[in-house]
Amino acid sequence: MAIGMRLWFVYAYRYAFFFPDSRSYVESAQNGYPNSIRPWGYSALILPLLHQPYIRIAILQHLIGLAMIVAGYAFLRRRGCRPWVSALAMVPLALDARVLTIEHYVLAETAYLAFTAAGLFLIAWRDKVGWVAAALGGTLLACAALTRSVGLPILALTGVYLLVRRAGILRIIAYVVPAVALLGGYMAFYHQHWGVYAMGEYQGRFLYARIVSIADCDKLKLTDDQRKLCLPNPTHSTSWDQRPDQFLWAASSPAYQFHRSEKDDPILQKYALTVIEQEPGKYLALVARQTGWHLMWRAPLVDNGECLALQWVPPKRPGDSCVAAYYLPVKIGNAPAPSFLVDNPQANALHAYGNWVTTPGPLYAIGVLVTLFAAVWRFRRRPWRDAADAMLFTFGGFGLLIVSVATSLFDYRYAEPAVLMIPVGLALAGNRIAALAKTPAPAAAPGPAPGPGPEKATAADEVDGEPPAALIEQTRTS
Repeated sequence: MAIGMRLWFVYAYRYAFFFPDSRSYVESAQNGYPNSIRPWGYSALILPLLHQPYIRIAILQHLIGLAMIVAGYAFLRRRGCRPWVSALAMVPLALDARVLTIEHYVLAETAYLAFTAAGLFLIAWRDKVGWVAAALGGTLLACAALTRSVGLPILALTGVYLLVRRAGILRIIAYVVPAVALLGGYMAFYHQHWGVYAMGEYQGRFLYARIVSIADCDKLKLTDDQRKLCLPNPTHSTSWDQRPDQFLWAASSPAYQFHRSEKDDPILQKYALTVIEQEPGKYLALVARQTGWHLMWRAPLVDNGECLALQWVPPKRPGDSCVAAYYLPVKIGNAPAPSFLVDNPQANALHAYGNWVTTPGPLYAIGVLVTLFAAVWRFRRRPWRDAADAMLFTFGGFGLLIVSVATSLFDYRYAEPAVLMIPVGLALAGNRIAALAKTPAPAAAPGPAPGPGPEKATAADEVDGEPPAALIEQTRTS
């Protein structure tokens, strides 16, 4: 099914899909230096394919998706899950219409997920983490962070996992050294072109856009320069609430008016952190509310929020409003012109498929609850290792949902890692629960056996190297 769906997708859509972010990845690859918004890792990956039809990038990403399905199944079988459980856990990644659509885009998500999955599978493959696996895992997860900066939290979480697993100092060093070397090398590469040691210079700008609509500037203690960044006419429209990225690019945004340069990123970050510090409740409520949308069957999206969501399902006519457009080779700085497949029944059928076959949000909630239950239920009856592995995948996937909402916006595109990681964690947690259910309770300590007096006691009565009670009593009476 997974192979058939991807073949159908390539047959129906003859060109790769384009999103505005796609242009920055291609431009960065053509220029040969990092982009100030997004890391250069994905640009480096597509560099060999730039002078060929971009559909080859999409085909490569579909093949990567198939490889992840095989790797995930093999990993779960290695960890003792039954074949049907392992296969079921891969169904979301295999058939989710949003995953298929994102694989067809010239975007970093598929490569990022592949690096992340490979690193985590490698580290959790064996009962005892080897130093080679730790080093390769650290390298792959660092590559994920260089593909999308949201990979940094997973890199840190896996380090904590190794500490909890007591992997040993040598293995932790083997994990950390290549990761630090790659990230440090990239920051030096970035400094060479932009004069700043950083992964990028838009993190503060994205955080500003995230919180500016909830900032009640009349009640906040701000400097005069910071007050210029407040919205002159605060809006509480649902559209702007669901698409805070509009505060990045709209000409009416104070950030765009007063601090358009990348060098102003620290100013915007300082403003955002000041608002969060003084209004933490409003910020946490916003993050909790929109993270909860990922747990619903359908998020309550309207207007621009719904428009963004439609980008990630198969389009009837590529290039129409609010759907994917085709990516044709163009000069740097020009948006590719859309090219329609008119009266294409395959695209119509795939669009209908996309309206129904997506990973349901409640599955994520079930994964979190089952993983928590597996970690605490009868935890003394079985080593905690498999619970730690389940938590690594489940909370890694769910944590990425939270991070994306907290630092940017709600977007189904950012939920792609959860489509793989949470079902894998759920399968591992279910496997642990099944094993615990079959594990008998430890036998109660036997009481004193009836029979002859102290003189008949034997060495079998000795426990943990202690002399038998009868011998102690005999010594006292003598």
